[in-house]
Amino acid sequence: MGNLCTKKQKVAKTTTSEEDLKNIKVVFVVGGPGSGKGTQCERIVSKYGFTHLSTGDLLRAEVASGSARGKELTAIMEKGDLVPLDTVLLLLKEAMMAKAADSKGFLIDGYPREMEQGTRFEKEVTPCKFALYFHVSDETMTKRLLGRAETSGRVDDNEETIKKRLKTFHDITTPVIDYYEKQGKLKKVSAEAGPDEVFTEVETIFDEMLKTETSPLKDAKIVFVVGGPGSGKGTQCEKIVEKYGFCHLSSGDLLRAEDVVLELIREAMVNKLSETKCFLIDGYPREMEQGSRFENETSGRVDDNEETIKKRLVTFHNQTQPVIDHYTKQNKVIKVAAEGGVDDIFAEVQKFMNSKSCKCNANPLKLIRL
Repeated sequence: MGNLCTKKQKVAKTTTSEEDLKNIKVVFVVGGPGSGKGTQCERIVSKYGFTHLSTGDLLRAEVASGSARGKELTAIMEKGDLVPLDTVLLLLKEAMMAKAADSKGFLIDGYPREMEQGTRFEKEVTPCKFALYFHVSDETMTKRLLGRAETSGRVDDNEETIKKRLKTFHDITTPVIDYYEKQGKLKKVSAEAGPDEVFTEVETIFDEMLKTETSPLKDAKIVFVVGGPGSGKGTQCEKIVEKYGFCHLSSGDLLRAEDVVLELIREAMVNKLSETKCFLIDGYPREMEQGSRFENETSGRVDDNEETIKKRLVTFHNQTQPVIDHYTKQNKVIKVAAEGGVDDIFAEVQKFMNSKSCKCNANPLKLIRL
């Protein structure tokens, strides 16, 4: 009985569920016919231990298997119809679950071919780390494909068919490329050079990704707090620290650390005025701004007057609104009305802090707007 239990436990540990796939690294690989993406995928697999999946290969393997689903796919393709998106997604998920235990990540080649494929995959399986786009001119791709035709025997490697394939690629894939570029998730590689030169650029991209993955901060829960001067964000941050144990870092405080140095120098000088009115200040200023601020330094905040406050508010709106818009598009903004009392506002903040979206296994970055 003991041996049987052990075997069952081992099976449980090596079985991958759809939920497990949410933590898998996925890179979409996009490029036109003749862009060399297949060659680069082979090199990525060899160096980084990723698994290379091609939806075309998965479909062909299913057809060749003679399964009931394979026969359905054969009938669909013989009619010239497109394979349903649900079927493609299911084949990908099955292949990923079968290989996830032994893989460092997945390269999904030639995918997504259209926007819905990408958005459905990221919603139902896992978000991609980035889309790797091998960019090559049509002239270069045509030249490569015609050169391949001399030995490949492929009936679609002729000039007329190549033009149609390139047009189809651009028509279908350009919106996908534009989408991931706007998301900041497009890695564009110029693939005009030879395979070695191209892979050097690919290595830079993957090394940077893996370096980030091993960063000690990669699992940190980060909440940006945004609000205009006087919005009360400092008070709310104090309450979040007290109740939830977050570490409060204020960029303003970090910047004002320079003011602390000025205050210490000023205080030391005042204490010595009874002895001398001449001072040597060693190692200061180290830069022009330090010198200017030293000469203009006062003990109070000179920016808390009506005219300056107006300017600060204009600056806040001009600089911060694009940030708010960016994270709003990513559904990462929590807007809190901060007109009421401190406790009323904190009650609204707590609704987010107590929600599932702020748990440790949720998306690691959110923005609270006061």
